[in-house]
Amino acid sequence: MKQRLKRLFPEVCNGWSALSGYHRFERIISLILTLAIAGAVLVAMYYLVIHVVQLLFIQSRDPFDYRVFQALFDMILTVLIAMEFNNSIVRTMTSGKGFIHVEIVVLIAIMALVRKFMVLDMETIDPWQIASLAAAVLALGGCYWLVRHANRMKDASDD
Repeated sequence: MKQRLKRLFPEVCNGWSALSGYHRFERIISLILTLAIAGAVLVAMYYLVIHVVQLLFIQSRDPFDYRVFQALFDMILTVLIAMEFNNSIVRTMTSGKGFIHVEIVVLIAIMALVRKFMVLDMETIDPWQIASLAAAVLALGGCYWLVRHANRMKDASDD
């Protein structure tokens, strides 16, 4: 049983005996989150494939209609965002440096805003909504720059 767990979940099992109680708890929670997000990604992929087949082959709608592409990109980007979030959790477990890094969270938030921009319905969008999304992108971009700059400064001082 122990060998099977090590084979299936090396991120969790490697160095288990050297971990403190809290770090073990953190790894178990990370594993549960990873499995939950993986389940959500699988369900989203199932619906994505079904919708692609329906939109492009079954329904009589024009496959080059921009709304079809918006719907497809919305589903694809949702899956990519979930996968990136899941990947950040797995990387955190394997790195041994603590929990999720702020830089990764900010990048995922930027991806979510880009997704929102790509699926906006330009015929019904309120200009204030565009302005608020643009302000959020600028704020996240500034936050990302600050975090990245701080990480570079820290890395330079460690050398």
